[in-house]
Amino acid sequence: MDDKDLIHNEQGGPLVEESLLLGLAVVTVSIVIAVILQATGWAQDVVGGLLQLLQDSWSDLTQVFGTP
Repeated sequence: MDDKDLIHNEQGGPLVEESLLLGLAVVTVSIVIAVILQATGWAQDVVGGLLQLLQDSWSDLTQVFGTP
């Protein structure tokens, strides 16, 4: 087999292309999942902070009015 036959041999082309596309899809999905998890973690921290603030405020308010 000479160089000319090697250049025109495309038998492995579709397999390589599909493998690259599959790898790219896996990387893309992983990035999207990481962004979603980071965003939901941030949202949970914000909601948790707000709930803690409300609980502390309610506790302080009941202390001011003398309610045990």
